[in-house]
Amino acid sequence: DPDAGKRVMPSEVATALREALSQVVDAGTAKRVAGSFKLADGTPLAMGGKTGTGDNRIEAIGSGGRILSSKAINRTATFVFYIGDHHFGTLTAFVPGASAQGFKFTSALPVQVLKGMAPILTPYLQPGSNTLCQAPVASAAR
Repeated sequence: DPDAGKRVMPSEVATALREALSQVVDAGTAKRVAGSFKLADGTPLAMGGKTGTGDNRIEAIGSGGRILSSKAINRTATFVFYIGDHHFGTLTAFVPGASAQGFKFTSALPVQVLKGMAPILTPYLQPGSNTLCQAPVASAAR
């Protein structure tokens, strides 16, 4: 119900934010997914997002900024995105603990995963398809 919604930011700010996020896909760190999602007639769906990579560690810093020791806590890579006007999501790759030391992935990983999911997700993005989810089938009375 659109009347039940509550605006949390001016529409001008939302428009500017959407444009900035679209540049991440069109020409930035998520450009590998550009054009991956299309309508049945071949029209590309508008898409945008924000990437981020975290190499989270505890470091001991000595004089002059020298790193004395470094211990990996975890590693993350995330892509938060929108596709068209009604769909959005988040993909995160996460390696916990000391084993994160052996991983070097960036936010390109979840972006590539989303690109690979395009054939699976595209049918759900078509106008009028809503979610394509089916209501649970009632079990027969015994």
